[in-house]
Amino acid sequence: MYPVINPNPEQNAIGDSFWDQFSHISETIESRIPTFDKSLDAYFDHNFAAIIEEWDLVTDSDLHRLESRLARVSDEINSLYAGKATIESRAKLLDDVISSLEKSL
Repeated sequence: MYPVINPNPEQNAIGDSFWDQFSHISETIESRIPTFDKSLDAYFDHNFAAIIEEWDLVTDSDLHRLESRLARVSDEINSLYAGKATIESRAKLLDDVISSLEKSL
């Protein structure tokens, strides 16, 4: 089934060198792989971009772009909360000033 190597590194039992027989091993293995797997691999290789688009799969570049957008949105939300706190403190000060003015009239 598989080639057997003679202890003599220069020649095996049938006279070929080890490397000559070694080159045939990949052909033997490839001939034993079912053709369905090969055709399925060829199909995916040919149609991979269309499959990603049709199934709405996320690629690495899409993921990096989304992570970047999430970071920007998070920063914007944090700055809006900081601005909200500033506006609330100013509104409180204005309310206090208006209350004091109303009391003085």
